[in-house]
This record gives sequence, structure tokens and C-alpha cells, in this order.
Amino acid sequence: MKGTQQSPTQTSAVMKSQQLRFQRMLWGFVSMGCTITIVLGLFFFGLLPGMPTLIYLGTIILMSAVFVGLNKSGLNLRFKDPSMTAAQIISPLWPAILIMYFVSDAQARMAFLLMATGGLLFGMFALPRRTMLSVGALIVTSYLVLLSALFQWAPERVNWRVEVIIVFAYFSVLMIVAYLGSVIAGMRSTLKKQNQTLEILASRDALTQLPNRRALMDQLVKASARMERRSAEQNELCISMLDIDHFKRINDTWGHDAGDAVLMQVSRVLQHALRQGDFVGRFGGEEFVILLPESTLTAAMQVAERVQTRISELTLPELPDGTRITVSQGICIHKPGDKIEVTLKHADEALYRAKSQGRNCMVVAS
Repeated sequence: MKGTQQSPTQTSAVMKSQQLRFQRMLWGFVSMGCTITIVLGLFFFGLLPGMPTLIYLGTIILMSAVFVGLNKSGLNLRFKDPSMTAAQIISPLWPAILIMYFVSDAQARMAFLLMATGGLLFGMFALPRRTMLSVGALIVTSYLVLLSALFQWAPERVNWRVEVIIVFAYFSVLMIVAYLGSVIAGMRSTLKKQNQTLEILASRDALTQLPNRRALMDQLVKASARMERRSAEQNELCISMLDIDHFKRINDTWGHDAGDAVLMQVSRVLQHALRQGDFVGRFGGEEFVILLPESTLTAAMQVAERVQTRISELTLPELPDGTRITVSQGICIHKPGDKIEVTLKHADEALYRAKSQGRNCMVVAS
């Protein structure tokens, strides 16, 4: 069960996404409010009976409440599209079709067609091209169903020659809007992926694929802030600064390719030896920093011992048989109120003492 819990960072990201979805929903409500204003205007001008008006208002209010409830409860996260974009575009369509049937002036129906086109533009935020075109076709089909009902039961409200032109023009405009909207949505999606790729490249070490020093410092600041907000036991933030022993000798003796191979293998060991929630990054050169949040000094030393053992068991084809890779570590507890730089300095001093004591060992900062 513990593995299914979200980290504070993940929870914060979900909350921000939900807030953004709610903001977009509010913009949709603005468009819906414009349609409500049109309906009320038709009623006060005597172009719309009272009962269809009440049914429309009640249905729209109920739909809006459902969408808000889904967002605020988080149930929307279970959907394939948590933004519920297509549903929010389509759901107001049927109450509008009902109103359009009872409108006595045929020209007044054009106002609803214009509002439906505006609603379709919200699809640019999330809908792929095929869905955008499908929603546009659904709007046109719904209007054709409306005209069929009018021809059947209220032919006096329809001028079929004018309606043919309106349907053709509206269908053309709607398909153009849907297509252009889907193209823009595709461009936004591509740009978002490119930005994510650039962010990954900017925060990753090119050789080891571990987080680089910049990402490491960002993570350390976040971990420190979370630690200071809690007061439970096992809440210490421990840091281990790790250095590969005699790394310069490896480069000088067997070449930089062998040195790169050692760095990559050590990086893999670090990634697999840590606990869930721990963090490791390349600090620079042959130095790495391990962050152990919500830990104790004893637990941190156990992790460090596991790292020592697994690295010492490495065998690399780039190195002669029997060549042993070892690391030294300086372990430090980050104290609330201390600057990150101070904690790293203490860890570095402990690492220096580990090297001076013969390497392949760990030292805890006093």
C-alpha cells in the first residue's frame, strides 16, 4: 500500500493540474453564460415560451454542478481526458437544440450556432484532430435532426431554401474551425513535448543520465523545505557525498573510455541500491550526492554500506581482471535552519576524512 502513495511533489503537480482544469472550466462557463443571456433575451422578447426556458436553465445548472463536483472531488482523474473537454462541449448542445426548436423566429437560431462554434474552440486545449472533427460533425448532425423535427411538426418555422444555405455554410465553417483548432492543439502538444525534453536535458547528466548538479540542488532545497514542515520521528534528512576512489588513476592507466564506463556502472548501482523516495545525482566529476529524506542516521548508514558492497562487487570488461572499484562516503544530517551549502560542506569534510583514513569507507560528520 505504501508504494501506491503519491509523493508530496506528485500531489502538488496533480493539484496544479486540477486548478488549471478548473480555470478552463470557468472559461467554458463564461461561454455558457452568454448562451443563457441569449435564452433569457428571447424569452423577454416573446420569442420563446416559458417552460422550455425553465427546462434549459435547470439542465444547464445541473450539468455545471456535475462538472464542478467531478473536478473538486478528483473523480475526473479516472477519465481518459481528466479535463472532460469533449463532454463539456457536447453536453450543452442538447438543451440548446430543445430551445432552438421552440424559437419562433428562424433567424434567432443562428445565435446558438455561433455560440456552439465558440464552444468548439475550447477543444484546442486537449482534443486531438479526429475528436475535434467528430465533435464538429456531431453539432451539424444535431442541427439537421432539429430541422427534421421542425419540418415534421412545425414547418411554418422553417424556410428550407434558406436552411440549405445555412447548413452548408455552417458545416463548412465548423469543419474549418475544427481542423484549424486541431492543428493548433497538435502544435501545442508538440511544443509541450519539446519543452519537456529540453527540461530533461537541462537537468540530466549526459554521461550517467543521473540528475545533474542543478537538479540535485533543486531537489535538496525541496527536501529541506518538506523536512522543516514536519515533526514526526524518522524525519531527518541525511546526505551522503560519495567519491570514486583513485578515479584519476583509472583514467590515466586505462583511458577515459574506461573511466566513463566506471561512472556509468557506479550510477546504475546507485540507482538500484537506494530506497524508494531517495534521490541521487552527479555532483561533478567522480562525485555523487545521495539524498535520504525521512530517514535516520542508522538507516542512512545502512544504505551507504549497501552502496559500498555493491560497487565493490562490480566487474567491468574495460578494466583488467581483479580490478576493484571502491568508493568513499561522507555522511551528514541536514539540520533544520541550516543552509544547504553548509550541509554539503560538512558532508564534503566527512568525505575528505574518509579518504584520509584509507578510502573505501564512510565517515559521519560530527
